Amino acid sequence: MIRATLLGLLLVVGAFVFGACGGGGGRSDEVVNFGTVDWPEAIAKTNVSSTVVEALGYEVDIQELGVPTVFQGLDTGDLDVFVEAWFPTMQTNYDEVDNVESVTTNLPEATFSVAVNREACEAGVRSHEDLDRFADRFAEGGTPTIYGLEPGNDGNKVVEDMINNDTYNLGGWKLVESSTNGMLAEVDRRVGNGEWVAWTGWEPHWMNNKYDMCLLEDPEEAWGGKSHVETLVNENFPQQFPELYKFFEQMKVNQAIQAELIDMIDNSGLEPKEAAIQWLRQNPDVTDQWLEGVTATDGTDGAEALRQYLEERS
Repeated sequence: MIRATLLGLLLVVGAFVFGACGGGGGRSDEVVNFGTVDWPEAIAKTNVSSTVVEALGYEVDIQELGVPTVFQGLDTGDLDVFVEAWFPTMQTNYDEVDNVESVTTNLPEATFSVAVNREACEAGVRSHEDLDRFADRFAEGGTPTIYGLEPGNDGNKVVEDMINNDTYNLGGWKLVESSTNGMLAEVDRRVGNGEWVAWTGWEPHWMNNKYDMCLLEDPEEAWGGKSHVETLVNENFPQQFPELYKFFEQMKVNQAIQAELIDMIDNSGLEPKEAAIQWLRQNPDVTDQWLEGVTATDGTDGAEALRQYLEERS
């Protein structure tokens, strides 16, 4: 009930935000509206790609929303781009919209699962099947607990479904929802107290370097199998922004790049926009590939337009 109420409020807020932007036809065709969510990799990749789009001569707007609201915005045309759509866990969101197109898989290999600290892993918790055998070691307030992300997150939905359906005998467990930072603060607290902890983990992410952790095996494929990340756009985007569509087709990262971007957002002390500019300056070999054959609004070669943009901000 609490989750449903929060989700309802989020949708209302999203509708208000979209309405304030003027909706589909009320905004300039030169404004590119990005939807993002409160995950470091989404913030990082959104700021990098939106900075490139800005360098190509377009105005940009970034709205941080919940996952369902991002998909709603893409469907109605109030949002144009979402660069951090995790599949297969977001497949349900995708199935509920009609006017959204996948441009490309921008990160081909990723993992989304329940994670545990190394002590738990070495004691025998290697799979979701092992969690309930050690339920008392994961208890918070007497109830075995998995720490999750923000309400409406697709990873939370997977955990909730496992609890509701008693998958892996998790029917007696609970999910505690929070932000990424709030979730990892709980991991820090329990590890610091010498306790075991289970949370929604993924890679690439710097948590895999900070924490001695294991991502659990999922033999029943509750998480849908191996993950990947796609770039999604409103269906009108290819005709409205053909040069940007070409850019997004070519904007792909590997695990090392995504992990580096996440680390810069979370640990550099820079604002996301500043971190994006710094990364773009340091990686012209990558951005040249992204912008091959792409032209800025003034006719300048895309890679050259980005270089000029970055020089002006040095």
